[in-house]
Amino acid sequence: MRNPRQTLTPFIVCIAFLFVYSTALAGKLYKWVDENGVVHFSDRQPATMENLKGPVQEDEVQDRLSAEPPTQTKTPSLPIHPVTHTTLCSFTIQGEKSLGTGFFISENGYAITCKHVVEGDKNFKAILDNKNSVPIRIISTSRIHDLALILVITSQKTPYLKLRHPGTLTPGERVLAVGSSLGLQATVTDGVFTGYRDRKDRQDRLIQFSAPINPGNSGGPLIDQDGNLIGVVSLKYAMQDNIPIAGVGFAVPSDYVKEEYSTYLPIVR
Repeated sequence: MRNPRQTLTPFIVCIAFLFVYSTALAGKLYKWVDENGVVHFSDRQPATMENLKGPVQEDEVQDRLSAEPPTQTKTPSLPIHPVTHTTLCSFTIQGEKSLGTGFFISENGYAITCKHVVEGDKNFKAILDNKNSVPIRIISTSRIHDLALILVITSQKTPYLKLRHPGTLTPGERVLAVGSSLGLQATVTDGVFTGYRDRKDRQDRLIQFSAPINPGNSGGPLIDQDGNLIGVVSLKYAMQDNIPIAGVGFAVPSDYVKEEYSTYLPIVR
């Protein structure tokens, strides 16, 4: 006597083959039970409807090869960190004898630095975040403030900083200075906003902050924790009565940038 398993195995394999083959093609799949209780799967209806146990079931089958692939959910990109964005907006300014920092305030290469960085020297170039070296054109220097508007000659769109009115700062609020400190590009130091200091000889005022700065920081951005520009790093007290001084830096407020260059750059209005 045959083993029932030996009899059923080819039958099950046949049914499985029919099912897999049918589902791989476009069309219909029919299922019915014959008079002996055997379940049939086929892409064709039974030759006769007699002696069937129950109705013939009919299903639509989609062609897997021609079916549209499932929509892939894109992984949302994480927002860039404000400090990282600021380093991308900043660049080193090199002259024949000078070193400083600049930063973009428009997508078409316009940038800000300090006037004293680009005065008294020539053949300036900008060293960008990607290490490319490109020429700089001086557009305008301020008569009152230590500010200069420059154009970095590049065909690429440039990331830029947005301005925050410094009048909204509160003493003790965290600030960060980004610049080419001692020639080390994109050096980031942090401190706090101390307050404003009036300069009677120039009839303007400066932001005082405690973030450490060094030669090469001049012209770099002073930002808040959200990456908004609040000032342009200009100078620091280094020594008094032969005593070294640390943590006393000054920046030109961002409202002076807007005041001077809004006619050139609508982005800072």
